[in-house]
Amino acid sequence: MKRAVATLLLLAGVATAEAFNYNYSTNNNPARWRFVNPDPLVPTNSFNTNTLAIRYYIGGVFSATNAAAEVNAIRNVFGQWQSIPNTVIKFEEAGQWSSGYDINLSDGSNVVFIATNSTIVNGGLSDISGILGRCFFSTSASSNIFRQVDIVLNGVELDWYTDFNNKTPPYFFIEGTLAHEIGHGLGLHHSAVGGPTMMFAGQEGVDSQAGLSVDEIAFARALYSTGNTLTNLAHLQGTITKAGASVLGAAVVIEDLNGNLAGGTASLTNGTYLMNALPPGTYNVRVVPLDPVFPADGLISGPNIASRFNTADTNFLPTTNTLVTLTAGITNTLNFSVSNASPLYRITYILVPIPNPPVYDTAVGLTVGLTVGQSNYTVGVFSDSLPASGATIGITGDGLTISSTNFHPGTVFGGLNGITVTLSIASNATPGLRTFVVTSQGTNRAYANGFLEILPAVADFNFDGLADVFQRLYFFPFTTALGAPLADPDGDGMNNFGENIAGTNPTNAASLLQMQSVSMVSTGAVVRWSSVAAKRYQLLSRTNLIQGNWVSNGAPVTATNSTAQFVDTSGTNENRFYRVQALP
Repeated sequence: MKRAVATLLLLAGVATAEAFNYNYSTNNNPARWRFVNPDPLVPTNSFNTNTLAIRYYIGGVFSATNAAAEVNAIRNVFGQWQSIPNTVIKFEEAGQWSSGYDINLSDGSNVVFIATNSTIVNGGLSDISGILGRCFFSTSASSNIFRQVDIVLNGVELDWYTDFNNKTPPYFFIEGTLAHEIGHGLGLHHSAVGGPTMMFAGQEGVDSQAGLSVDEIAFARALYSTGNTLTNLAHLQGTITKAGASVLGAAVVIEDLNGNLAGGTASLTNGTYLMNALPPGTYNVRVVPLDPVFPADGLISGPNIASRFNTADTNFLPTTNTLVTLTAGITNTLNFSVSNASPLYRITYILVPIPNPPVYDTAVGLTVGLTVGQSNYTVGVFSDSLPASGATIGITGDGLTISSTNFHPGTVFGGLNGITVTLSIASNATPGLRTFVVTSQGTNRAYANGFLEILPAVADFNFDGLADVFQRLYFFPFTTALGAPLADPDGDGMNNFGENIAGTNPTNAASLLQMQSVSMVSTGAVVRWSSVAAKRYQLLSRTNLIQGNWVSNGAPVTATNSTAQFVDTSGTNENRFYRVQALP
């Protein structure tokens, strides 16, 4: 049996945390930056009070031969956090750090670097051996306002890469881990569900930590909203009890009515939980136990979230879903009383999706992903306690076709019991996080909340509506303002959105879609235009330049080189005006 080696992301910083999960101080102030009305005690080299931006320096990178790409990968991630709509989050690059690459929380500057010589950092006080990276920060004692954040990635024991288009190399993707660590540096702790960027563990390749999830977006809007954003959003709070006593570390999960994950949190020592900044609407909410620390097998245990959950109560049964309608601008209340009993079984491992027919010599991992439109994949869950028969496995969310349930009683993966199904995903399925649910005897349930990620056909990590693959091809970093949909960096009159559809180069004014000529031959009008090989075009015409409908001329044309043409056999005896469209 091959199991994925999940490298833990260390519980960052010196404070503890809760909610999606906030980083709270001992007096329950969430750790945060003050972008509006900045704290005068924060060093101006850490936070620019004129531009209202967190300043960061880039220190050492991993590879001299790939240094430029690594620097841009770092810039990409700051740009993604900054791009969350309706927030005041803002970063600015302060330059290259040249005073030695180490953690130093007394120099008043935020530094990001990849350690390549030693895992001993922080002036010899900390060892990052065995982890992907760590975020160190200092905050004011009373208000818990950030004063400085330093981030280091482990380049001594681990290999790093930057190519987003290479999804599964045996290396770690800089952007995924750095997005996680920046989350700590904004006030987040680890997630209580499987797929967010703030999941406690990362995997090789472009994993679920790349790109910010609904959890991180909700956090950013809750703590760093602009204007009246929060009045347009809803909030949910409540208390979890068992036999009348408060429950610490109960996972509270909220899904839309289609079963798509909307967020998750964990209850505090007094049993309370809070979920902020949710879109108004009707949801399903449930409470499930985290995994016990011992034995050390499970998906998420209390210490994986934060030290305050080290003694999380895992000895209760999952609840059924409860409907709740959330109203904008209001903190709605929903309390739960859970049953005092141990779950009969738990989900311990997730099968990496594999095409049918299944071959079980693959790894099992943490969060796994499939893209909209993919079909006939085997997915499943395993543990030493799952039923060997008589159970069903479901997957929440819309756009899924599930069939061919199979049981693997101790025959696959070293004696673990497994349940697998064949899964197909509709092309219009909602992207996001989904949950595996195993049910037996009608009432026994186990959940792997948010451990399947349905990926969109086209990634848009900076939320601007333009395909990242296009922006990553031409702009460095891809989140730069020059790469915005309506920008026209080459000044050719066609914005980036249009250049993406046309397949032209937005940084070259000579590369654009334009008419070249119209000439008459015996068979009609020959219309020529600049083209890109393999792109499809539709020629349209009308007889009046000012008014009337544009009518398609014939079928779309697939270009074979830099010029395409169409012969309009009807264009012989009247004035006619032509236009050409590039088809998506």
